[in-house]
Amino acid sequence: MKKYIIVDIMTTNEKISKKMCCFYASDFHLEMTILPYINKKMEENKKVIVVTQNNLEESVKILISKINLKNKEKLLKIDWNNKSIENIKKQKNATVIVNGNKNFIKEINSKINEMKNGTSSQIEQVDCYLFDEIKNEMSDIRDEYDSVLNNLQKNT
Repeated sequence: MKKYIIVDIMTTNEKISKKMCCFYASDFHLEMTILPYINKKMEENKKVIVVTQNNLEESVKILISKINLKNKEKLLKIDWNNKSIENIKKQKNATVIVNGNKNFIKEINSKINEMKNGTSSQIEQVDCYLFDEIKNEMSDIRDEYDSVLNNLQKNT
């Protein structure tokens, strides 16, 4: 006689979503780290939304003009000065880059979690921290994430 075990697996939105963090020294360093990652997500046909406390438009334009990426036009169309999560609400499967000080990231994360509550949205999120602001808390912050996005595009 065969015995069957039925397992009821319940996933929460936090389990569906992937959270990564990134540490950077300057806006150009941040962009050098995330642009190849964003480019890769675009090649996978994922919607990419940047939510940033600081306007990154000018530095991104300069950097994109100097590097070799396939999706330069698409990268330039991203709103690099977006401070709102409104565009995320419409997406079922998106990559969200959040950049700002620790309090800004915490506030945006809270809003995203509220927005996701009760939906099947699969959001891959990368929270980007300025090294000088959090250098004494890096290991604690790192422990809150699934992995760290680094310049080699390897998640550790």
